Amino acid sequence: MAMTTDVPERIPFWRNVKTLGLLAQIIFAVIVVAAIAILWNNVTSALARSSLPADFSWLGSRAGIPIGERPIPYTPDDTYFRALAIGFLNTLKIALVGVVLASILGVGVGVARLSNNFLLRQIATWYVEILRNTPLAVQIIFWFTAAIATLPPTISAPIRLPGGLMFSNRGLAFPAIYPGFGFRDWLPWIVAAIALYAIVLYVRRRQIIASERPGLAWPAALLAFLAVSGTGYFVASGTAAIPEPLTVDFTVERGRGVTFLDANGNGERERDEALYGFVPVTVRVSEAAIETQSTNLTEQRRIKPSVLRFPVLEEGEYESFDVRILGSADAERFSVHWTDAPTTGLIYEDRNADGIYQEGEEVDADGVGFSGVRTLLTITGFSRDLVSDRDGGIRIPNFEPVGTQEEETEEIQDAGRGGVAGLGPTSLFGSPTGSSSDEEEAVLDTTVEIRSSGALVWSRPSVPVSNYEGGFRFTASYLALLLALVIYTATFIAEITRAGIMAVPKGQTEASKALGLSGRQTFSLVIFPQAVRIILPPMISQYLNLTKNSSLAPLAAYAEIFAISAIVANQTGASVPVTVLIIVSYLVISWFFSFVLNIVNARLAIVER
Repeated sequence: MAMTTDVPERIPFWRNVKTLGLLAQIIFAVIVVAAIAILWNNVTSALARSSLPADFSWLGSRAGIPIGERPIPYTPDDTYFRALAIGFLNTLKIALVGVVLASILGVGVGVARLSNNFLLRQIATWYVEILRNTPLAVQIIFWFTAAIATLPPTISAPIRLPGGLMFSNRGLAFPAIYPGFGFRDWLPWIVAAIALYAIVLYVRRRQIIASERPGLAWPAALLAFLAVSGTGYFVASGTAAIPEPLTVDFTVERGRGVTFLDANGNGERERDEALYGFVPVTVRVSEAAIETQSTNLTEQRRIKPSVLRFPVLEEGEYESFDVRILGSADAERFSVHWTDAPTTGLIYEDRNADGIYQEGEEVDADGVGFSGVRTLLTITGFSRDLVSDRDGGIRIPNFEPVGTQEEETEEIQDAGRGGVAGLGPTSLFGSPTGSSSDEEEAVLDTTVEIRSSGALVWSRPSVPVSNYEGGFRFTASYLALLLALVIYTATFIAEITRAGIMAVPKGQTEASKALGLSGRQTFSLVIFPQAVRIILPPMISQYLNLTKNSSLAPLAAYAEIFAISAIVANQTGASVPVTVLIIVSYLVISWFFSFVLNIVNARLAIVER
């Protein structure tokens, strides 16, 4: 007897759960696309009626926006696209540095919250409770207007820190390394070193796995990388040569110059001749003078009478210096007291004729300082090693030939101190009054020499007139925004860290103590490595919050993507396209952080059997 099998009845699609679910998703997607299309049509139609751009054709137009923070070369003649790129890079700069510093500070405060030291624990607790509940906008305004921008060390008298660092109300400047003449020859060696690092790392890991013994793979890989890249550095530096048409167009009277490729060989830069950045240059002036006038300054709500300030000159940049007061009457009456020779000092009246400054001698009987006293600083054997910026610019103090300064009569001096136009202290470093045919013929004995360099060149900051030159600089706006973001975000990271450490079972601590581990060993080898797995996922959200909170940068006058986009939208009227670009920019940065940290999180996760 033949067996028969029952074929299951086919379920109609209107009763099939899978089919209905798929249809529902398709219908929902169609509705969403249709809504977006209708919205886009309404927006573009409204913009067209208002004669406002709805596309991105304006990106190639001239921006005309001056931007102080420029990670890449930029001028107001560049396009809107480049201006927005500057804003994106500035946002990325504040986000990357902020994430690192906030992590360090937040983890430290979080650990301190669990400290056995009562005072340290209370300080960390009050730090978190107060700053976490203070609006970020208030903190940005505080750091910018009340702290950094009004710091006592002004740019004319910065605090010089060890290692070549300079700090003032203009920000922080420090030495930096830039590519030299042999950098291109060094690049293939770097690529080969990276490839060798990856190969050695892979091979070493396989060896450790095969040996079934603990070990680290990265030290051998790092050693191979350093050996190849170091060898390449010395080879590239030994063969590096100064490009043949490279020269310097320098005007010593203005203290400015540019390094460029002199195509026609006339020594003067034409508009079509390319600038050449990061060129090591030595400027020597055999003898020169700088004239300034004493001023009564008000800094940090304090009056500083009879202040005398010259451009910052480092020890070793000159052979000798001499200072004298111009005008016979003033020369007999006043003397100079150096607080930081030969950069800052003050004018005082030596009333007891002992040749030593005593407090109170910098003011008259009415307590008013001596302003408008003309003083001449003569520098002999000036020599400064510079590195041109990425636009090829170099700068030194505005020197003048020695002997061209005219001494004023007492009547003119008194009138100048009384406020006669042209004689008062209208600028920090004044120009000499009067001129003659002899002055026009006087010139400064100056030599400018391009130095050879290897694959890298070391650039130190200096203050030629009223801003930093050379090295790398963090402006006051950047520092204020960075401090506010780091201090604010660190409060949340501290709480995440504290919670992560407390989530580790207490039995881990007890087992560590039973094995004889010290408290420090228990924390660093047992507790914290396990807490990191708990801490990292919520930390990613804080990193993204820090990035998005950087949109408050206009409060500190920092030119990031949001600030520049607002200017672009105002100039072009392209509010909708600009808003789209802002959203995409923050999405890209957020995606980058999420992508990298999710990989790290996956590697730290416990592998289950």
